[in-house]
Amino acid sequence: MPHLTEGSVTVVTGAGRGIGRVIAIRFAREGSDVVLAARSVDGMKETAKEIEALGRRALVVPTDLTDRLQVEKLGTTALAEFGRVDTLVANSGAGGPVAPMWEIDPDDWDETFAVNVRGTFLCCKAFMPQMVERGSGSVVIIGSMTGKRPLPNRTPYSASKMALVGMARTLALDAGPHGVRVNVVSPGPVEGERIAWVVENLAKSKGITEEQAEAELVAASPLGRFVKPDDIASAAVYLASDEAASITGEDMNVSAGVVMY
Repeated sequence: MPHLTEGSVTVVTGAGRGIGRVIAIRFAREGSDVVLAARSVDGMKETAKEIEALGRRALVVPTDLTDRLQVEKLGTTALAEFGRVDTLVANSGAGGPVAPMWEIDPDDWDETFAVNVRGTFLCCKAFMPQMVERGSGSVVIIGSMTGKRPLPNRTPYSASKMALVGMARTLALDAGPHGVRVNVVSPGPVEGERIAWVVENLAKSKGITEEQAEAELVAASPLGRFVKPDDIASAAVYLASDEAASITGEDMNVSAGVVMY
């Protein structure tokens, strides 16, 4: 298993629950201090407790990624506390509305992009300058397989996740000469609290039962299962580690084989 440099510093957005919490704790287990960013303060405090129990430092910074000033404050606070940030894991994401595109309210469309795309842009803008100046760093963006394959009635989400792939590839090209790598991890259906929401909405959109919807998602995997949150964390740690020193601009599927391109 790849390890991070002892005492490295990682920022994880959406770190209060779900995949973000698992990623943050995994980075701490591999030797990193962690800056936690999310709107849910209580959730982040729980994550911080687990990180500190591992002997690492955790800094909780309440942040709404749609607010430019709050993201800028996240950057200045993290750098003031630790002096550097080695890895940014841009994990926060909004599921967006569930409806045919022609029925979607433009404000709901904009809100999805405000979190998934603009929020990622603002985080990169907050942390990458010091990486570029230092000549090293890694950005890991958590995307989705839905950026590459259809999911009924989820056009804003799908379009925003595909946008992250384009962002990462061009950013990797621009930042590479400065020693900074940028990659995407695209999960498939992940075990946990959010999959219930996905199953419910998939069932409604297709007029089938939730049991049928869940079976359909599982059947799409050659492995016959959902992705475990720790599998996403493992991919993120690998891409941030020196063992991935020659990997940048990539979109890594962690989908239990549902997507292979």
